[in-house]
Amino acid sequence: MAIVNGNVIGNLSGKLGNLSARTVDGHTVLAARPSSFNASQDPAVLEVRKKFSVTAKFASAVLALTSLVAIWKKVKNVAGSVFNEVFQSNFAYSSSEKPTEQNILTPEGFPLQIAVAAVAADKITATIPILNTVSVFGADEVNLSANALVCYHDPANAEDEPYKIISLSKEVAAHNFAQTYDLEIDLNATQKNIAAKYQHSILYVCVVTKTADGKVVQNSSTFTKLS
Repeated sequence: MAIVNGNVIGNLSGKLGNLSARTVDGHTVLAARPSSFNASQDPAVLEVRKKFSVTAKFASAVLALTSLVAIWKKVKNVAGSVFNEVFQSNFAYSSSEKPTEQNILTPEGFPLQIAVAAVAADKITATIPILNTVSVFGADEVNLSANALVCYHDPANAEDEPYKIISLSKEVAAHNFAQTYDLEIDLNATQKNIAAKYQHSILYVCVVTKTADGKVVQNSSTFTKLS
């Protein structure tokens, strides 16, 4: 490894022949790249690698929803990242093939027991139950954010990816926590195209309470349904 000071062509990054370059504290650091790398083909190692990939995709889909980012920021380890918190909380629940019904959108929260939910070709629906019987909500908690992932799997065409995940959300202003709410979230054109390619799905739903100015207060647990 070498450190280059006073580089007249500016700081470098990337690959330079058999060297790699990166910038650290304003200095360019050059290091020799390994001549070759053979990834282990041990079946157990391959299974873990696949599980890592599945969990990473699930975590990315969770963090595509801004309300869930705010929830996970509350619980993340100070030294870690929000992505790592979501990943570590979900890794044990993922399979090497796809997410499972045990994967979670949020850390622990108040119960969300949905009796009726469905994934249709063009939308998802769910009846959000009365919530003031399962948690205490402050006077400032006036809005609700409904968040969902759908993991589509078992493609009709074997050439398609084994699974795809879409992220969905809907903001509900002036929510009445003493009444049920019929949630509907439409799929956009791209999401409809994905849905049409798969024969089965896993629906994940959670809700987040917010103040009038959009501050996240508390969250539900994750509801899942296989179809």
